[in-house]
Amino acid sequence: MRYDIWFSVLGAVRVRRGGKDLTAGPPQQQALLAALLLRAGRGASAHELIGAIWGEDAPGSALASLRTYAWRLRQMLEEDRAEPRLLVSLRDGYQLVVLPVSVDAHLAEKLAADAVQAREAGLDEECRRLLTQALELWRGEPLAGLPGPFAEQQRSRLGELRLALLEERFDSDLRLGRHSFVIPELAAFAEEYPLRERVYGFQMRALYACGRQADALAVFTRARRLLAEELGVDPGPELTALQAQVLAGEPLPPAPGRAPQRAPVHLAAPPGPAAPDEARPAQPALFRPAQLPADTADFIGRAHEMHEMCQVLTDAAGTAMPVVSITGMGGIGKTTLALRLAHQAKQHFVDGQLYADLGGNGLEPADPGIVLDSFLTALGVSGHTLPALLEDRARLFRSTLDGRHILLLLDNARDPAQVRPLLPGSADCAVVVTSRVRLTGLPTTLQTALDVFGTDDSLELLASTAGAQRVSDEPGAALELVTACGHLPLAVRIVAARLAARPQWQIATMVGRLADERRRIGELRAGDLAVAAAFELGYRQLAESQARAFRGLAPVAQPSISLACAAAALGLGEHEAEDLLEALVDAAMLEAPLPERYRFHDLVRSFALQLTTVPKDSGEDDAATLARLLGHLLAGGCSAFQHMVPGDPAEVILTASSVPGPRFPGLSEAQDWVSTEFDCIVNAVLVAARGPAPVPARTLRMAADLLVALSPFGKSIPYGRLAEAAREVAEVAAAQGDDYTTGRARFVCGNAALQNARLDEAARHTALASKACHRADDRVILQQTLNDRGLIAQFQQRYGDAVRCYEQAIGLARELGHRSGELTATLNAAQARLRSGGAEEAARICEQALGALRGVAEQHCTAYALFVHGQALHELKSHAAAVARYRECLDVCVAAGIRGQEAQARFRLAETLRVLGRFDEARAEAERSLVMCEERGAEHDRGYALLILARVLAGLGDARGALTRARQADAVFAGLGLPDVREARDLAGRLTAVAHG
Repeated sequence: MRYDIWFSVLGAVRVRRGGKDLTAGPPQQQALLAALLLRAGRGASAHELIGAIWGEDAPGSALASLRTYAWRLRQMLEEDRAEPRLLVSLRDGYQLVVLPVSVDAHLAEKLAADAVQAREAGLDEECRRLLTQALELWRGEPLAGLPGPFAEQQRSRLGELRLALLEERFDSDLRLGRHSFVIPELAAFAEEYPLRERVYGFQMRALYACGRQADALAVFTRARRLLAEELGVDPGPELTALQAQVLAGEPLPPAPGRAPQRAPVHLAAPPGPAAPDEARPAQPALFRPAQLPADTADFIGRAHEMHEMCQVLTDAAGTAMPVVSITGMGGIGKTTLALRLAHQAKQHFVDGQLYADLGGNGLEPADPGIVLDSFLTALGVSGHTLPALLEDRARLFRSTLDGRHILLLLDNARDPAQVRPLLPGSADCAVVVTSRVRLTGLPTTLQTALDVFGTDDSLELLASTAGAQRVSDEPGAALELVTACGHLPLAVRIVAARLAARPQWQIATMVGRLADERRRIGELRAGDLAVAAAFELGYRQLAESQARAFRGLAPVAQPSISLACAAAALGLGEHEAEDLLEALVDAAMLEAPLPERYRFHDLVRSFALQLTTVPKDSGEDDAATLARLLGHLLAGGCSAFQHMVPGDPAEVILTASSVPGPRFPGLSEAQDWVSTEFDCIVNAVLVAARGPAPVPARTLRMAADLLVALSPFGKSIPYGRLAEAAREVAEVAAAQGDDYTTGRARFVCGNAALQNARLDEAARHTALASKACHRADDRVILQQTLNDRGLIAQFQQRYGDAVRCYEQAIGLARELGHRSGELTATLNAAQARLRSGGAEEAARICEQALGALRGVAEQHCTAYALFVHGQALHELKSHAAAVARYRECLDVCVAAGIRGQEAQARFRLAETLRVLGRFDEARAEAERSLVMCEERGAEHDRGYALLILARVLAGLGDARGALTRARQADAVFAGLGLPDVREARDLAGRLTAVAHG
């Protein structure tokens, strides 16, 4: 018989051997293990076990499955074949031979029996200790997630055992005089189990002993009404007699059928240096309180925080009382961590532990004076000697604890003012306090701000309740599930409990139920656990201005929002907005990952989105909030556009914003702003597109103009995401008949596709944009769509069509006075002529453009003109001049951070250097260009960099390397559907012939 193995069924089934968890297998295998464990060493036939696991609906394969499960259990349990077997075959069934105390359910029953003996012997302290020890064995619903009639029957039996143990512990508390301490627990128990009549007697006794006669009688009235309504019966004789005694003001005798109550045992203070009688006032003999609630059995993670806090609490060399503060949002696990910490540290506090839930998360936080009353009574101070004033009670509390080693756990503190009167004055004591808010001003030794779990801890918590095998079977879905929970411990615990109670569900089923962000909060509920309840408590404490900001920012602060954008959205000055946002951070309803930047936890945001109770007179309107934010962003976008395209007047191209916004001194600052606010911009556009129909036309237009303002930034931003948002705007605008917005949004879609050489997609969007722009008479965007249609034709080597589109674009740009647009289309036309054999004309056009650009701060146009001129000079065989032009182009690109043009200039420079026979320089430029193209995801440019690198390698005599690069270029061009593939294949063919020649 093994002594190092432990079986747990008071929760999810777990097996531990030598301090390590063993895998108990699938639910039916666990059900077999439980059926054998709970027979307390008695054997069971195969027929009994099949009935226990499957019931009357047992499949034909049940016996074979039973044998398989038994074999697997034996493999798991019997690590050392030399030791006696634990799982013994018994005729056609099995018997599990383990010590009863190795099974938590049997141990609980033994402790319960020992507690009865202790009570009958008048040892009330020992009785209570045994009952508490038994109750601490429960880790949740017994046999969680196990199928079958036997498991269901045992769940009911073991659940009833726990309730009986709780009632006996309440009885012991009352016998020991812990009346005020037990009142909150009794109230919670009666709320959860309203038909258990005995608890009302306990409540009445506790309240009456605390001098609360009226409250005791109110309990009887409530019980009588409830029993009549639910069961149609009157209270029993014991409760009725108790009411009569309370009415008469008589002292209450011991409860019927119980042993007489002995006088409580008073514990002396721990031994220490004796003080002269005159130096120290007489102290009352103290109880040794042990008020900590039960620790959580499936505690996960927080190892670093636990180590730090334990060191602080147990530092014997400290001269000041250690105070550890644990803060964080609702559901983050503050109380769970504090309880684990207190239980680990309590051995260092030999005079006991005090606990109070300060109710700071609710609307009625605990009165410090009443908490002190409870503490002093638990320490043995007579109730009639307690001072009336809070300050006097606090002084008495400090005097009572002086020189004694007591650990205090103050849970759910509202603010520092609530905590200060409860702090001991002795360095021999220690305090752990939890709160959602930062307890600024308390003399804390260590402040621990909890964050959400990491991925590993989240998955471990999920597996501990839902089952390790299920997580192992669906690792991808498990990761999606904890991510959907935002790695919030409470949320993960809830979905794990729901899965444990539904063994037939796949994890992916739960993932699907959490997919809808607005429905997610409602799904995160299991029994009396609910994420929404945790957030609701914090929300109700907000001032109205804070609550309005909380609701208003939720749709637009995704994934985060800057202070400037938040202030604009709320219609406030930045200082006023910052005060509100910092208050929300202090209340753990908002996070501040960086200075002047704020974000919601995903689940807090989901909670905010589903709030519907908005005061009618608050002036709050989601559409107005969004419009203010879009106006702010559009103002910044216009300023950025002017620096990116200085030759095109932004006020003509884009709708003027009525909201002030950021202005930038130069291009670098504009690029930084676009990069920083890009996520906020995309989210605001999507919120506009997905708003309730019909979306206001002005809102949609601002969204479309914001997209256009960012379009010149191209590859320096995640343009694909911008295009996805533009597609949604285009579809909504088309459905509402808004051609202006449709044309602009479709232009952005086409431009993004073009930059990634997806020509069919680009042609489709550009054609739709052109038609919408014609109908709306939007010549500004029509000019840009004509330029893009020219580029599409040029990619397809239809150079004549390209030139015709460019010439139309040039004409429109001149009419509109758009200098940058005219220059860009002119240079595009020059490149098209160059590709069709007009190198001299292209060179002349570039020289004219460069002359016009001299002294003008249009770096993008200048770089492009130098680039095209270098190509023309190369075709004219003026290779040295071409190299010089490319070097000039690179200087401009590097200085201005124009990465796309720089990559193109480098591979073209490599080609010219190759022709000049400068192969080493050519190889360096081509390889550098290739890296830049790969970093930017520019596939078309990457294809050309590979093609030119292949030519360079061939010139260096590296035929194998050249062939590899040529084939890679072939794959790129083929994937894009471009005619350039012929050039790559011709080169690959020649290189193959050389290799075989």
